[in-house]
Amino acid sequence: MHLKNILSLLALTLPAAASASAASALTPTFTRNTTFGTMFSRATDVRVPGFDEAVRRVSGTATYAVIDVSSARPRLRIDYRYDGRPPGSGMVEFHDAGATSCFNGACTPNTDASGLTYNPRLWGTPPGALRVGQRWTVDIADPWELGPSGRQIVTVTAYDPLSRTVTLQREGVGRGGWFGQPGTLALTRDGKTQALTYQPGRTRWYGVTTFRDGLVLSDELMSERSVLVELPNGKRVSGVERQYILLDATPVRRPMPG
Repeated sequence: MHLKNILSLLALTLPAAASASAASALTPTFTRNTTFGTMFSRATDVRVPGFDEAVRRVSGTATYAVIDVSSARPRLRIDYRYDGRPPGSGMVEFHDAGATSCFNGACTPNTDASGLTYNPRLWGTPPGALRVGQRWTVDIADPWELGPSGRQIVTVTAYDPLSRTVTLQREGVGRGGWFGQPGTLALTRDGKTQALTYQPGRTRWYGVTTFRDGLVLSDELMSERSVLVELPNGKRVSGVERQYILLDATPVRRPMPG
């Protein structure tokens, strides 16, 4: 990545090769009997005047084993574990170049904020061959894991066509609810926890992700939004909620004995 200026010149002087590498950098390529690993975490922090700060964290790991290398519908077995919960497993398929994901045959729009592969539903499609400094706009039509529908700007901050590795920065804004968000916030005051209704306001999100061969090497994303909380007496109080995710590719290791 430290040779990005030289590599940018290569991309300009070799347009055909660069174009092919650009497609490779963001298009997942799977080989049968290969495995991939990820570790991830997500944190939520809510601050509302008069209440204790509410913090929640979840983390875990996942291992993917390639079963079917179809370019249209690659299929992988996933074994995952959220810390503090029983392990789980199933079959994962990616459709529509990753914009749709399926788990054990049930397919839904891919609204995950991060994951194993490039997701055009959130990242859009680059307008031509990749180059450092290139930007494009993505109109996200529906709520997703860490944001509402809104507009996002994607910027190429580093690109190595030789290793098919690209780093993208994303920054967006929107208003409304996030995908799957609960209808209430659990807030504590004087040792008592209350489930209070709230209204989400404007969300701003920003982060940086590095891909190689269409797979995520590292991903950091922060979302911050205003919230309007309704108290039992009818009064409304403004607060701030932030959530962030971290995801990294990891070596796949054999389970420890015992």
